[in-house]
Amino acid sequence: MTERPDQAGRGKGKKMLTNGPTKRRQASKTEDADPAIFDRAQLHQYTAGNGALERELIGLFLGQFAPIRAQLDAAQSGDDWKFAAHTLKGSARSIGAPKIAALAERLETMGYPGPKRRKQAILSELDRAMAAFGMEAEKVVG
Repeated sequence: MTERPDQAGRGKGKKMLTNGPTKRRQASKTEDADPAIFDRAQLHQYTAGNGALERELIGLFLGQFAPIRAQLDAAQSGDDWKFAAHTLKGSARSIGAPKIAALAERLETMGYPGPKRRKQAILSELDRAMAAFGMEAEKVVG
């Protein structure tokens, strides 16, 4: 046991003891991720802390984005649009991608015949959010 330097001479002769020199705690992967983009705690809770399952789900989520994005672009009806947006919203919420989930919800609520410029703006923002999620997820998947 050693005396912490910041506690030396305090406490009327009592020494503050630790199990050795205090070390700066290294940031965990959870702390590295921006929770607005990737809420790692949500994924951790969803998978009960199973790292292998987390990596598998991240891979599946990343792999499903391009097909769902293509479905949004190719939607020919309100049902097609809503199905794709709703699917993305649910997946994003489950994995802990709140920004993507919020954008998917906006698209779902807007509906298929929504204003074209507004839709394009949200789709562009969705693309950026997905790219950001991919970068944050890379910190976990490595």
